[in-house]
Amino acid sequence: MKISILYYSGAGNTEFIAKKIEKSFKNKSHLVSSEKIKEDSINNVEDGFDVLGIGFPIYFREAPELVYDLLRSLDGKNRSIFFFATKGLYSGNAVRNIMDFSAAQNFQPVGSIEFFMPGTDFLILFAKKDSFTERFLKRIHSRNIDEKISSFMKRVQGSAPAKRPFRKWYTLFDDYIVKKLETMYDNHHRDYIGQFYSRADTCIECMKCVKGCPRHNITFYEHIKFGVNCDVCFYCIHNCPTDSIQIGEITEGNVRYNRVELR
Repeated sequence: MKISILYYSGAGNTEFIAKKIEKSFKNKSHLVSSEKIKEDSINNVEDGFDVLGIGFPIYFREAPELVYDLLRSLDGKNRSIFFFATKGLYSGNAVRNIMDFSAAQNFQPVGSIEFFMPGTDFLILFAKKDSFTERFLKRIHSRNIDEKISSFMKRVQGSAPAKRPFRKWYTLFDDYIVKKLETMYDNHHRDYIGQFYSRADTCIECMKCVKGCPRHNITFYEHIKFGVNCDVCFYCIHNCPTDSIQIGEITEGNVRYNRVELR
């Protein structure tokens, strides 16, 4: 079976899961490829797969818009599709919504799985390095990840149509209270767009942020420049090797999450 795995990843949690899923399928002698979803690649996806796997972090109870853009560019041709998602405290109906959308694109959803992972936005915005908050947030993750993936693979390989996830019980509370508070606080992190900058005195011009940004929002001309086509995924700030990228003064001295460490 030829399986294509496409994933959106900011700080790296979803990429971590994607690589584990890729390895597990390869160990079962499937032909597997994986690629990070970026704005300039969604219209050039290799279409020769039998099964498509899509992974993404859940941002404010929804999949990133690039994931929807990817599905809009594809014709499912009645082929199987599965989803895997990483989340912080809770996920809302993100997976249910994206499964419904994929079915409208002529895919046949055969499974979905969600993993709790450390909240990388909370770490960069609120956790000082070596603090109790850092240690606490990094301990929030799913256990027995390999076993969960192995069990999930068996369902996917069966290719039986999957049931839609149930609508989450807290949806009304989330819609009418939590989301309103999030909008008031920082507009779902969108208020930080325009505040990203790279310190010229410590930047080593490695171009990691330029090459890794899913939206190609970062350019280099004499120095690192940030545009406004930003998902606020925090890839750039977490993966900067010299901690040069900041958001105003908010992130000075706060935790960077450039590799997955599960304890």
